Amino acid sequence: MSGAVRRGEPASRAWIALRVVVVAVYAFMLGPILITAAVSFNASNRSLFPPRGFSLQWWGRALSWEWIDPLLFSLKLGLAAGACSTLLALPLAFALVRHDFRGRTALLALTLGPLLLPALVTGAGLLQLFQYVGLRDSIGLPALLCGHVVICLPFAVRTTAISLQSLPPNLEHAAASLGAPPWRVQAHVILPLIKNGIVAGAVFAFIHSFTDVNLSLFLARPGETPINVKILGFLEFGFAPTLAAVSVLTIAIPLALVIALQRATGLGDFLYAERRRD
Repeated sequence: MSGAVRRGEPASRAWIALRVVVVAVYAFMLGPILITAAVSFNASNRSLFPPRGFSLQWWGRALSWEWIDPLLFSLKLGLAAGACSTLLALPLAFALVRHDFRGRTALLALTLGPLLLPALVTGAGLLQLFQYVGLRDSIGLPALLCGHVVICLPFAVRTTAISLQSLPPNLEHAAASLGAPPWRVQAHVILPLIKNGIVAGAVFAFIHSFTDVNLSLFLARPGETPINVKILGFLEFGFAPTLAAVSVLTIAIPLALVIALQRATGLGDFLYAERRRD
């Protein structure tokens, strides 16, 4: 009996150590967010923690048109970038997964290359490109959309490709053998089965676009400025409680989107499918 207790002690200590590590990781990730949220309710005009008093005046300023305009612009840009990335990712993923052709490796490298390059480099390169080809007037929303599609496309391609690779290889042949034409096989068999991968790619693309600042610095212009570039410019004057409230909004919007999609589409089924199969 005592031997069983002694054998169980290392396991219990390991679980306790694991829990301590998990709590420390969560504290490290969530601590700055919670501190920023608390600072936004300061009664003082300084970013003090713990807060001195309680006031909603900074949230009132954060919800003024000065901040809502770039926030709406970022939402519009993120939704457009997510939609365009998803539409481009579908044929690319099908081509890379289902077919073997000359230049496939080059196409794969070109598609996933933006993951390897810093967004600052991509932004500077796109800015030079637009100037050299005579599209300097496109700086703003058109250039930002092109740049964000470039950096968001790898996420949509990867998640869609993972979903395609998880399907049985003879599924399309089986559906075709029952008399279904190719377009019906893709529309009624393949697409519903890879729906979660497509949705996950669109969500990742939107979040990456919504939170990008490095590329947007080069391609934004007055009146067409994403919220993160606006925040970065405001930091020149210090970290005010207004900025804390705006920062909480930029965190809450992607989080609310992920939670809503999880409830509506079961996004976690795609993210944790491997664990469930095991």
